[in-house]
Amino acid sequence: MNVRPLRDGEQNALLDLAGLWPSPDDYPMRDLFARYVEEDARFDPRDVWVAEGDALVSCVQIFPRKLVMHGKSVPIGGIGTVFTHPEHRSGGLAASVMRAAMDDMQGRAMELGLLFAGPVPFYEKLGWHSWEVQRPLLRPRGEGDPDALAAAEAFDPARDLAEVQAIHASYSRLRDGFCARDSRDWWISLRNSGHPGEEFLVARDAGRVVAYVRAVCLSRFLVIMEWGREQGATQALASLFAALLTRREDDPLAPAGRPSLEFRSVASASPILDESLEAALEGCGIDVATSEDAGSMFWVANPEAFAYRFGEPYRRRDTGDLEEPGERERRLLARVLPPPRFAFWPADRF
Repeated sequence: MNVRPLRDGEQNALLDLAGLWPSPDDYPMRDLFARYVEEDARFDPRDVWVAEGDALVSCVQIFPRKLVMHGKSVPIGGIGTVFTHPEHRSGGLAASVMRAAMDDMQGRAMELGLLFAGPVPFYEKLGWHSWEVQRPLLRPRGEGDPDALAAAEAFDPARDLAEVQAIHASYSRLRDGFCARDSRDWWISLRNSGHPGEEFLVARDAGRVVAYVRAVCLSRFLVIMEWGREQGATQALASLFAALLTRREDDPLAPAGRPSLEFRSVASASPILDESLEAALEGCGIDVATSEDAGSMFWVANPEAFAYRFGEPYRRRDTGDLEEPGERERRLLARVLPPPRFAFWPADRF
């Protein structure tokens, strides 16, 4: 098999391969991947590594991003579109394509790799580390809050994007591990975040947006992808959460076979809920629990550059060292971004 970057003009062949992925949401997977290949202005065929026989049989896509930690922007490579044709599995082909992508990331001075797949032994053998987080689970007491739903407004990008962008920039600074977004990235996020749709609600004060929340249906569950608020607008944001957790007569997100009341009875949220928001949610009749989520995995691609950026000590493992390979890099990452501080917005997923 020949492992190489995708060539321009092979996008349809890539989508034909990735489209074989089984869909958890009754949504055509080819259409899902098309948004990242045909409709993302950042797409570059050279970011995709493939294995080729008579046709493309395995693929990995690199998503160049900037991850913000402690106010510093770190060049990373997100990993997605990982797929091997069922007839070509178990022969080490996927590992060869992944290693080619990882070598490419190192050569392009990306300091970290990030993917979302759980603690899969396949990735661990390639040097990736599971980064387990505590994910909030929100449950309304009763059927939700119809008044909160009536008060919430649908996001209008032409009217609201500038104000929402400003809230995102200021509120996300409280977190570590979010993707930096410029105006182009915002428009791409709006296009690609839904699966296939997105519920995007805003709250206003004196005509100005002071809080927002974004949610989608993923794997048939309600997932809150992102939120933000101005200082002092905690209650307004909590009311938007209450609106999301209120059943609808005609529910645009509920998947087939799941009534709105059942679908809206629990939502998964991104870490971290700030303390004031958690208290406000309790006051709105929303119980907050947590669930362990081991779905995030990191790889330290260029440890010297990453350590230097944050003033951390680091020395590569010598052949005589007793440490396990990769342990020194894992500890370095844990000092900079301990799992309890990692709070990636799923709206930026890849």
